[in-house]
Amino acid sequence: MNQIDHIAIAVFSIKETSQTLHQLFNWHFSDIQEIPEQEIKASFASLDDLYIELIEPISARSKLHTFLTKRGEGLHHIALKSDDIQADLSRLDHLGVQLLQKKAQMGASGKQIAFISPKETSGVLFELCGSLKGEKYCDE
Repeated sequence: MNQIDHIAIAVFSIKETSQTLHQLFNWHFSDIQEIPEQEIKASFASLDDLYIELIEPISARSKLHTFLTKRGEGLHHIALKSDDIQADLSRLDHLGVQLLQKKAQMGASGKQIAFISPKETSGVLFELCGSLKGEKYCDE
């Protein structure tokens, strides 16, 4: 868990934000994918070995919608690469770290993910992100 996989930004509209970031930084975002398990839509821009993820809630019932309503758009989480997400979760659980999930869930592009409570990390939400050999979020 010593590399960043991606940085996620919570937005109300991926389409609008991706257009703005393309104009400002010439970032090219992937097609928008729905992740029903997380009740979000996502799109990625590749910045060499790091991705920027834009996430948008699918519905008003989504946890992300609640986040946006309370805090507004902005940084949502930092995702750390994990070669063995279940082993990392077990180790953190054994250390007494508050996890939002003790087992990995399905994330974007079929990657397994799990979150550490921001209460453990000075208010920053960290995601563990399993790797898929040879898979990418978007064309580079």
